[in-house]
Amino acid sequence: MTRGAWLVLVGAGAGAGAVACTGSGNPPPEGSSPGTAAVSTVVPSETDARVTRVEELLRGVPGLEVTRLGTGAYQIRIRGHRSIRGNPGDDDPLIVIDGVPSTAGSAALADLSPRDVARIEVLKDAGATSMYGSRGANGVIVITTKRAR
Repeated sequence: MTRGAWLVLVGAGAGAGAVACTGSGNPPPEGSSPGTAAVSTVVPSETDARVTRVEELLRGVPGLEVTRLGTGAYQIRIRGHRSIRGNPGDDDPLIVIDGVPSTAGSAALADLSPRDVARIEVLKDAGATSMYGSRGANGVIVITTKRAR
């Protein structure tokens, strides 16, 4: 029996210049797709012109909870609460805007205009968030602005 490593390269899109790489010691079973991950993409359209907050663009994404708090701020959770300590901030997803991870959590979205957003990707599982390491344990929201394209 021959042993070896396998590698799958998946393009991120036409002209994106990025490649996702997935690998393991054993090849995947027949009929399965090794490059799949739980990723949802939101591309704002003309019908979203009335939206005043980026958080509102995220409503309706499967597995994503967007809750408006009494303070006017928003709480974002990918696939529910995960922290066993009970700290609300421990469940915040990593927010990446134009390739720069934000340390402000979901508060970083308050300063971003929905009209400036070209694309939002919500990475929900370990396979999708692996490139962000432990910071992506609660999911990752990747925002590409029109200026960065």
